[in-house]
Amino acid sequence: MMSEPATPAPGSPERPFLPAMGTGGLLPVYDAVSWLGARSAHRRVVAAADPAPGTTVLEIGCGTGNLLIAAARAQPGATVVGLDPDPAALERARTKAQRRGLAIRVEQGFADQLPHPDGSVDQVLSAFMFHHLPADAKRAMLGEVHRVLAPGGALFLADFEGVPRPFRLLAPLLRLLGHGPGHGGQGHGGQGHAGQGHGGQGHGGHGNDGPLAPVANDPSMVRQLLGGAGFTEVAQVGAANSAFGRWIAHRAVRA
Repeated sequence: MMSEPATPAPGSPERPFLPAMGTGGLLPVYDAVSWLGARSAHRRVVAAADPAPGTTVLEIGCGTGNLLIAAARAQPGATVVGLDPDPAALERARTKAQRRGLAIRVEQGFADQLPHPDGSVDQVLSAFMFHHLPADAKRAMLGEVHRVLAPGGALFLADFEGVPRPFRLLAPLLRLLGHGPGHGGQGHGGQGHAGQGHGGQGHGGHGNDGPLAPVANDPSMVRQLLGGAGFTEVAQVGAANSAFGRWIAHRAVRA
């Protein structure tokens, strides 16, 4: 079984984005960090989704493909697609899947402009990218997810509760590497260094003089946003502590 090469979304090369780990130079260590902080969450998300043969599963912000590969391994009969703005991360995901004999498809694109027709996806997965998005970008992503899901399809969304614990250590490193304040969205009177992050808008609300910081998630806020986007049957399907902080997974159904 072969994985397909990355396919860019129309217009995507012109849009800036925040690479995994905040800079492309740290991409080689991303898998180790992901294994440490996200492996158990990936397993729980895939178990909750329990994809069926013949279904289409889309992961938004797939990075180097760890959750994507877990989904493909759990259900080889599903069409498993990963989307991310970073072509280097997508190539790494494709190579990893190929080494494991898993068939996946990867696409270059953004969470607020999914390259899929209305109602064409059965399940959407997303893990540890929602905290990169300011409120307006969160709403844009959920609106697109609602659009591409078939009626009765479900979103499985996992992310940290609050701010990831090690971020105070990562921020000085990113500033030293020249990836300082303002990961995206409109800052205080200007655009941040990178307008997108892990499939969607970057850390918004920070101008060039502001601190580098993710947007903290509150579980009640997440549930409110899901309801506002038209999802029903919103429920928590997993939660645990990790090396990077407590995470929570929600399931939400497209009525």
